[in-house]
Amino acid sequence: MRITEDLEIGCAPATAFDAMADVRNETEWSHDVSSAELTTGEPVGQGSQFVTEHGPQLGPIESTITTFDRPERLEFSATSKRLDLAISFTFTETDSGTHVDGTFDPKPKGVMTVLFPLLRPMIRRDMAKQHQNLKAFCELSDDV
Repeated sequence: MRITEDLEIGCAPATAFDAMADVRNETEWSHDVSSAELTTGEPVGQGSQFVTEHGPQLGPIESTITTFDRPERLEFSATSKRLDLAISFTFTETDSGTHVDGTFDPKPKGVMTVLFPLLRPMIRRDMAKQHQNLKAFCELSDDV
């Protein structure tokens, strides 16, 4: 049940990469995340772990950076009581900034196994909105 998204961001690849790698930034651009905490030491990199609060639908999600190849490739493994998720991003420099390819591979648990296929269209729409918020956040952080 893989979901793919791509996004053009008017900033340097390193800026987009850093914004995504430090999950604490999600509180700035994702309306779904009310808090985000780094549970391992600084600096953010391979093996860094985070806990984000996503409200009653998903609850807390624990995520770990599994690939940290700055500024080209970033991967996470995430888990909550309702789903496990593998997330990967590639960042490619373009004339206007950065092209980001994202892949989200959710593994629903329990009742979400039944509900997830029905929720998929809504999830895709919400992801597109979140990525536009990410785009704005990154573009405010960097001028190309």
